Amino acid sequence: MSEQAPAPSAETIDWWHDRALDFLRDHFRETTPARLGEYQVFDRSPLDGDGATIVFRFSADRAGTGAENYIAVVGQTEPNYYPDEGFAFDEAFELHLGTRFMLTLGVAQVRDADEPVAVDDQPYDVEKDVRLIVNRVSPDAKIDRAELAALFDVGGQFFAVIRCLLDGQPVYVMGRDAPFGFSMRTDLAPQVVFRMHLGRVLRLEPDPDAQPGD
Repeated sequence: MSEQAPAPSAETIDWWHDRALDFLRDHFRETTPARLGEYQVFDRSPLDGDGATIVFRFSADRAGTGAENYIAVVGQTEPNYYPDEGFAFDEAFELHLGTRFMLTLGVAQVRDADEPVAVDDQPYDVEKDVRLIVNRVSPDAKIDRAELAALFDVGGQFFAVIRCLLDGQPVYVMGRDAPFGFSMRTDLAPQVVFRMHLGRVLRLEPDPDAQPGD
């Protein structure tokens, strides 16, 4: 975006709406919508170098098979767009944060391993890991069908996304070295849930620029 860009806010939404359309035309070409839909402004970003960000909803018939829903993200950040898989605005913002974090740090998914990467030279026990994590919040919960859904190398640490049934309900559990967390969004791919989880964790970090009493 131009250095002359106004700060993202409700007052400058028209300017940012047009910049979002400019960005989308490079990707959607003639299927770019004439107008975007609902939006939400996020006043700050926990990512270094990023700032206020706007998330827009829109629909487009990119494949010629009917309109589909998308999210566009612009502002004091690298613009991007994502398929809208029923995201709340907070979820969409967290997805963007997690995506930016992964790209910046070069986070890679561990693929095609015969078995999960070992811990201290011992095979990684998915069921044991889930039990230890769940015990922190619900020691009496019943766990079934625990399996590794995805594994990521984050600077030499391994963040696991584990799929299981928790008291009969499908859930994702963040395991191995990953920050503690669960997700009920088992309708989403584990890679998407992982990015959303990273974004949520980043948002929980204290604002280094906050003044006492803010």
